[in-house]
Amino acid sequence: MNSLTRLVVVCAASMALAACGNEKSEPSPMVSAISGLARTTMARVSGKASPATQTSGVARTSRADLEAYGISILRVVIASRAADALVTVTDTKGDVVTWSTTDGTTFALRDGVLIQTRGIGPDLMSAAAPSVVDLRVVDGMHKRTYFFLGEDDQSNRRSYDCTMSRVGAETIEIFERQHRTIHLKETCVRAEGKITNDFWLEGSVIRKSRQWTSPGTGYIEFELAVD
Repeated sequence: MNSLTRLVVVCAASMALAACGNEKSEPSPMVSAISGLARTTMARVSGKASPATQTSGVARTSRADLEAYGISILRVVIASRAADALVTVTDTKGDVVTWSTTDGTTFALRDGVLIQTRGIGPDLMSAAAPSVVDLRVVDGMHKRTYFFLGEDDQSNRRSYDCTMSRVGAETIEIFERQHRTIHLKETCVRAEGKITNDFWLEGSVIRKSRQWTSPGTGYIEFELAVD
């Protein structure tokens, strides 16, 4: 990772580009470059950039680079946006943690289960979602309800009946570190179709997941890189 990329990650991790320079003075060329790259990264997440120009340095980031910041870091991959970004915690209320990008796009997860997004276009406005305890009940049943914005910017609701199944023990690698996990699959059905969510649990922690968000966004993958 070159020095400019390191600075971009530092600024993104701190969630304040102003911390890289004096907000009240004329920014240096370096600060301007960092801000530009951060905006480009953000455009990928919000779907504003052309897929042909979307290249991410996330995959080239080492674990040492991430751990050097001393903060929790989550990797977010949105296939429908060709987006691959690192986000950090900006708010914690009880068991709900909000992870954010530099321009305020947010992902709220309750113990690792997605319940809300803001800033990605077809957002998940809210969700009545299972707890980690519910996810562990193999063959158990629970309800899921999603509220999201449709193409007309009106709120839409989808309710599902869900069951859990155990795929099995899996060792996954996240930024050069292996994690021994249990892979669980959540299958949710309604009259008009079904969705599936995948969770890789390491103890009581959801280390990795692939979760449906909305018709316009599809699935988002999360990897908890640094606790």
